[in-house]
Amino acid sequence: MQHLQPVINHVSRFFYNRAVGLLVIRVVLGSVFLSHGLTKVGDMATTILAFDALGLSPIIAVLIAWVEIIGGVSLILGIAPRIWATLLGLEMLVAALMIGLVEGIEAVQFEILLAATAFGIVLIGSGKYALYKMECNKCNGLFCIKKNQVCVMIS
Repeated sequence: MQHLQPVINHVSRFFYNRAVGLLVIRVVLGSVFLSHGLTKVGDMATTILAFDALGLSPIIAVLIAWVEIIGGVSLILGIAPRIWATLLGLEMLVAALMIGLVEGIEAVQFEILLAATAFGIVLIGSGKYALYKMECNKCNGLFCIKKNQVCVMIS
């Protein structure tokens, strides 16, 4: 078994790439939101009726549809991904609560998964492959203050 240790170490290092992993997660999550947003905008009448059934105004329906489109594209390209992931994660939490209270937890598993994945991006960061990540390159902080080239926490 010891003779396999170098091979295992080499293979595990080869497959460890945090930046590519975050890119994959961002692109897939962004694609899901983009797809759902385009579906909502493509049939806005049905979207408005569905939101009305939940007691929400047509303005909210239009706003949510465009947040999903813009947020999805932003996640895919890496434009302020932590900000957009926060908005989209909150949207999914609200959707899960509103629908889950009526239909039960089984009906909102997908929304919970989307929210958890979005909040994971918020906590982990954008990754290396982002166009405009809004994060400090040294400490990965979203709101970093530098004093003498040293990152300090906002207190």
